[in-house]
Amino acid sequence: MEKSRLGLLQTEAIATLSDEELAMFEHQVIKKGYVFYSEAPKVFIFKSGQAKLSFFEDGEEFIINYLNKDNITILNEICALEFLEDSEIYTIDASGLGEILANRSFCEAYIKILTEIILLQRKITRSILFENAKGRIASFLIELANEQNFHQNGYKYVFLPFSLKVLSSFVGLKRQSASTAFNELVKDNVIQKISQHEFLILDYDRLLSYCV
Repeated sequence: MEKSRLGLLQTEAIATLSDEELAMFEHQVIKKGYVFYSEAPKVFIFKSGQAKLSFFEDGEEFIINYLNKDNITILNEICALEFLEDSEIYTIDASGLGEILANRSFCEAYIKILTEIILLQRKITRSILFENAKGRIASFLIELANEQNFHQNGYKYVFLPFSLKVLSSFVGLKRQSASTAFNELVKDNVIQKISQHEFLILDYDRLLSYCV
């Protein structure tokens, strides 16, 4: 069930809803770049598109995870949802979800995604509390490598679909700290940089040793 922070469990929750149940949601088409805030807890189901769920504080961003097609998330006043692509979504106040949870198939999908979110957030918390900069980078790369499951010349191949600045926002580091840790892993021949977005994990066991 578990996936990386770039792609949560795809639930097909929309397909489990009747027309009457779906009508209880607000259907919206959101343009790329729009940022959604909500004072009260609100449930989002993605029919298409992509967004990121983040904390913002004093000009700094911490990315919790990305949302894609068939993902579910809950937005409240302490975070923001920024749309990275034109997206089609269904939303409903969490307080209005009770009647819909009587739908067994939807309820099972909802519980699965809530379970995944809880476990994911525990991993994030543990990493921030107990891992240094190199450990946080290592944990993220391993998580991504295991999800992508690509290999090249006998090594795990990782495609990083964004800049180092965005990576630093995923692991709770300043850009310079993330860059230093990344360069040390390259210098120590733990990973090899192929291009700006492509890497090989040369020593998986050593990379794993940096993680808690």
